[in-house]
Amino acid sequence: MTPDAAFALELAAVAVVVVLIVAIVVASAGACDPPAAAGAWRAAVHDVERALGPHTLVTSEQAKAAFKSRRTAAAPSAEEEEAPPSCALCLSEYGSGDELVRVLPACRHYFHAECGIDRWLRTRGTCPYCRAGLRPLPECPPMPPRAAVVRGAGVVGQF
Repeated sequence: MTPDAAFALELAAVAVVVVLIVAIVVASAGACDPPAAAGAWRAAVHDVERALGPHTLVTSEQAKAAFKSRRTAAAPSAEEEEAPPSCALCLSEYGSGDELVRVLPACRHYFHAECGIDRWLRTRGTCPYCRAGLRPLPECPPMPPRAAVVRGAGVVGQF
């Protein structure tokens, strides 16, 4: 075999190995993103877009009233939080009643619409004040009582 033929054969072998490596990487790229994870990601994106909708933009006076009504409806205790006096992102006070704020659906905290809350929600997906998710958690039904067999007495009871 001539040196030129050996070089061509080595070059062809290297090209085949490179093509195989690329094929393996491309084939395994889809395995890292199972459909369930993709669905969870789509749901998270939907939550952010829902939280950024026009129905969450209100005036600061409306947001304060909604926050206070939620607090009084839940039988407030001394430990519950008050309505925040300033925006947690820009740290400035809420202005007059016509200033637009973004209200988060889950926790009802609100932030100036122009100070970057939309960007925060798109990157983190949680309230910057309390770290709650964007959607309220569903109410869970109470757990049913558990039955137990008392050994020796043969009695079935609940605890």
